[in-house]
Amino acid sequence: MNLKHDQPYFYGRRTFSRILTLQYLYKLDIIPGFNNTEITMGDASSILNQIQIDGFSDSISNYEIEDIQYANELLNGVNNQKNTIDSIIETFATSFPLKDLPIIDKNILRISIYEIKYVSLKVEIALNEAIEIAKIFGSEKSSSFINGVLDSFIQKKYKNKEIK
Repeated sequence: MNLKHDQPYFYGRRTFSRILTLQYLYKLDIIPGFNNTEITMGDASSILNQIQIDGFSDSISNYEIEDIQYANELLNGVNNQKNTIDSIIETFATSFPLKDLPIIDKNILRISIYEIKYVSLKVEIALNEAIEIAKIFGSEKSSSFINGVLDSFIQKKYKNKEIK
């Protein structure tokens, strides 16, 4: 994946965990036979090197094993709850069938919905992280699309207290 940022960018620790998860979900979707669902520190280092931005040098030493563990928690959680999460996406992304969504957008939504529904992450954090990651990895329209879908989900979640 290519970054669209033209300035140095330092990933927060949880942001990096989400990016690792996004990278793995992307690989699971596009590489036939790829079924590795455990991210190692070596994998994280390799991914970090692949997503470097010109003029910025980040290092795996900025991150800890807990960051990798959180990425694995997200990866396994999204995979285990994929049917439920995809049903939520289909409910709120009414303009696009799930199969037609860009892989990046779909997986950013999966991660965010998982964190809101199962990790009980504050919705503001999940929403902001999803939008920022979409600005980096998605298309020009990804961040506004993701914002709309997540905002609808969040409004419904709090209106009805919980979406099953």
